[in-house]
Amino acid sequence: MHTSSWSSSSGARRAVLKLLLLAMAGAPLAQAGAPMDERLALHLLNRLGYGPAPGDLARVRAMGVAAYVDSQLAPPPLPRYLDARLRELAHPDAPAGEEALLRAIASPRQLEEVLADFWLDWFMEGQDQSAADAARMALRPLVLGRYAQLVEQARAQGRSPGGRGERAAVRTLAGHFVSAPPASLLRSLERVWQGSGGDQRTVLRALFTSPAFLAPAQWNSKRKDDFRFVVSAVRASGVAVNNVTPLAALLRHPLEPGARADFVERLAGGRLALAMAPPQAQRYASSAPPLRSIEAGNTPQATLAQPGPVLMEAPTPSAAAMAAAARSQPADPERLRTLLLGAHFLRY
Repeated sequence: MHTSSWSSSSGARRAVLKLLLLAMAGAPLAQAGAPMDERLALHLLNRLGYGPAPGDLARVRAMGVAAYVDSQLAPPPLPRYLDARLRELAHPDAPAGEEALLRAIASPRQLEEVLADFWLDWFMEGQDQSAADAARMALRPLVLGRYAQLVEQARAQGRSPGGRGERAAVRTLAGHFVSAPPASLLRSLERVWQGSGGDQRTVLRALFTSPAFLAPAQWNSKRKDDFRFVVSAVRASGVAVNNVTPLAALLRHPLEPGARADFVERLAGGRLALAMAPPQAQRYASSAPPLRSIEAGNTPQATLAQPGPVLMEAPTPSAAAMAAAARSQPADPERLRTLLLGAHFLRY
């Protein structure tokens, strides 16, 4: 059984409770009498996820810090259409990385995806990077549980923390979300981690409602990597996404400035066909009247039934293709270009 690297005490647990009560009480007070600053809402969406989709800023401003943090710590179920598409991409024959890419773009469980990537990197640092998709899938359901469960699952996948203890884990976690985390924050999180037995929901709630995390100095203090840039750009566009193959192909190579500008132009121009399902035979209805089976001797053979639908295998109808193309077009292409090509969009 996993044991904590720190000793537990009733005093530590009381300190943890005090810290949590202060954090939960302090966050709403920072907004009292006025709507949340839009820049703070953007900070929350950028750090707890991959940036805002249309409408997200207004929603988070209305919710407030504590309520939005809690909504990500107890996330909603996936929409059924997205869950079905993700199941297809989880198939062993599906292209590597596409399931994680679609989740990052379309899942309402944004923090879960950020944490799945964080813990995957933590457990795979300096190790063979093969089978990353399987390891991420195994870790994802546990990222809001206890650290001991994450370690156990990582070892079952042939991964390990590499001799790094829980103190290193909590400090690295803090640094992932806070630029140059102050010593006071690290000490507070270590106490919360110790008192909660490494419960990630408890630790993350304390982190995300801390003054260090919410401080204006943290807003846009980190630079996006290629994955985060592409995902946040697609989310900002508001286009429907069903096919991430063009994005996966783009991310196989470093995204130099010219390639980034070309991607922005194709996204703004609706030329990535992200709403189009990958080519495959589909079933659709035909109004051709089928032959009905008739008992011999009762009616003439080959009597036609009344017209009705027949399911047939055929390529996707052009009407569906046209509808998908329309859904791949952002509502305001020029505004999107300006946003994505601005220096601020490179940071989060």
